Amino acid sequence: MPVRPRLKPISVVRRPSEVILVGRALEATYLDDADGSVTALLQVLSRGEHTVAELPDAMRGHGFEVTEAEMAGAVEALDEVGVLLRADADAGLDPATRRRHESNLRFYDLFAGLDRSAVDYHRDMAAADVLLLGAGGMGSGVLQALVGLGVGRVRLVDFDVVEEKNLARQFAYGRDDIGRRKVEAARDWVARYSPGTTVVEAVDERITDVADLRRLGAGASLVICAIDSPNDVHLLVNEACFALGVPYIAAGLQYSTMFYWSVEPGVSACRLCLELDREDESGGIPELLDRSVVLPAGRVNRATGPIAQLLAGYVTLEAGRYLTRTDPPVAAAVYHTVELADGMRTTRAEWARNPRCPLCAGAEEAR
Repeated sequence: MPVRPRLKPISVVRRPSEVILVGRALEATYLDDADGSVTALLQVLSRGEHTVAELPDAMRGHGFEVTEAEMAGAVEALDEVGVLLRADADAGLDPATRRRHESNLRFYDLFAGLDRSAVDYHRDMAAADVLLLGAGGMGSGVLQALVGLGVGRVRLVDFDVVEEKNLARQFAYGRDDIGRRKVEAARDWVARYSPGTTVVEAVDERITDVADLRRLGAGASLVICAIDSPNDVHLLVNEACFALGVPYIAAGLQYSTMFYWSVEPGVSACRLCLELDREDESGGIPELLDRSVVLPAGRVNRATGPIAQLLAGYVTLEAGRYLTRTDPPVAAAVYHTVELADGMRTTRAEWARNPRCPLCAGAEEAR
């Protein structure tokens, strides 16, 4: 069926000899329009009623004689700058799904074009299978956000029970859940909140080694690490995800610093690369090696509800980039931080592949 292009709901500013298309906050497209034909075409496209073959007749109604080839070229150019959609794309979903995911679809419109629609992005999300490690403050928040997005399946892994103190920041649980296994309470919350959207497999288990992760992650599209034990859990997940060939995201709170980052095995540098980089740096600074810890930092959970929600939001947005490929991941081998006790100052630090990393070297040889 021929495509009917439609102009995205963007601002169009007309000047005497040009038109300015303003969509995203940091983007603007300037088009020459001395005779007003571009403005007329944009007005026609805003209605989304015509195929490319029908555009010459529509333009004739505005007083312009154009050919189908000219219209095809103009539509292609507008699509390249990201301002067109397929007018009938949502028709591929049933009415109930369209109503349920209306805001998700309109978000995907930001990245959609004539070749890939918002519905295509939604279907990628619905087909995704996520291994979510942890059902605590961040993990339960990520689960809620993934369900809102309509992810198809989540394997939720945790070994803890709901306690009263959890209610300060873990909003998938209520007082009636105190004493229940977290994974079961979270699974039941999903069933109540949005039945039929996401299948949750509740796994009441403690992660101990790479073998656990490889077993649990078999067939997953993405792994999200929202646990902090065992102490080397990030390196364990890193190794397992290389074996599985799937990306993963990690995040957490250290004292007053929120952080998140991700790894795409074989594409970005990995977490082991960062560890080796740190070893290389400290190896050249003897005073760092000579220091002894007088008082180890205690484990204190300072994650309030807003902090857990912020982390869950950052992580789930990154997850969406991996699962739908709306745009490239922003945290692949990039350490993002938010300083809660320092004016919400944000930093981002990239790290590169370390030549001593056997995982990245093996991935490079396999390519």
